[in-house]
Amino acid sequence: MKTTVALLILFFLFSLNTFAQDYTQWHLPDGAKARLGKGQINEIQYSPDGTRLAVAGSIGIWLYDTVTLQEVALLTGHEWGVNSVAFSPDGRTIASGSWQEIRLWDALTGAHLRTLTGHTGYVDSVSFSPDGNTLASGSRDQTVRLWDAITGRHIRTLTGHTGGVSFSPDGRTIASGSWDHTIRLWDAVTGRHLGTLTGHTGYVNIVSFSPDGRTLASGSGGWGGDDTIRLWDAVTGGHIRTLTGHTSYVWSVSFSPDGNTLASGSRDETVRLWDA
Repeated sequence: MKTTVALLILFFLFSLNTFAQDYTQWHLPDGAKARLGKGQINEIQYSPDGTRLAVAGSIGIWLYDTVTLQEVALLTGHEWGVNSVAFSPDGRTIASGSWQEIRLWDALTGAHLRTLTGHTGYVDSVSFSPDGNTLASGSRDQTVRLWDAITGRHIRTLTGHTGGVSFSPDGRTIASGSWDHTIRLWDAVTGRHLGTLTGHTGYVNIVSFSPDGRTLASGSGGWGGDDTIRLWDAVTGGHIRTLTGHTSYVWSVSFSPDGNTLASGSRDETVRLWDA
């Protein structure tokens, strides 16, 4: 009996180890026997319910179970690396941005749903509207494009800007950052340019609204510019304060759900937490 139990335990442990290593065999190029490493990480996003983690990188999009910490899928199909990733508000769809295209995926099965084309540069940011009906994409071709997130139909193009994009919580406003060191605010319904926020002296790589929609955070850096985060009044456009401390590009900023804390990620290999 003891021998049987011991064998069962060994089999169970072996099965767990085998499962944990299965990802090394996923989507291998022809002739490859196993995958070593998982590639460069470009963006990380939690699913709305917190049960999945999507990691966009040079190989594709890795999906993890946040309870077991195990890989559950690898989404591949982009010809180039994946720079951006976002979950729809209901958690059912994943959008990913790469060279000149966006792909939509079924977040539960991993099935490729459709490909959105039209950009002529890398898509560095994708963002769903709060109702999940519209997808915004920011590209290095100096455009922000709006798409019907259900059908994939192109709605309109906002020209003259590139970089990060973010919807306000009420879905009425889109913020975009750009290499011209500015942030622009757009009417999400009409596409009308509402205003421009100036003050950064480097590329504005990322923008993010606070949960109540009253504050906008922007991260900057690059080529001798300021490696800072700026907080803005999202209603008036007024500059509230500048957060300093990072020593390289600020690539990511995100508010906590209660809006009290701001997290920032940088190429200086640190994550900083701020009292918002």
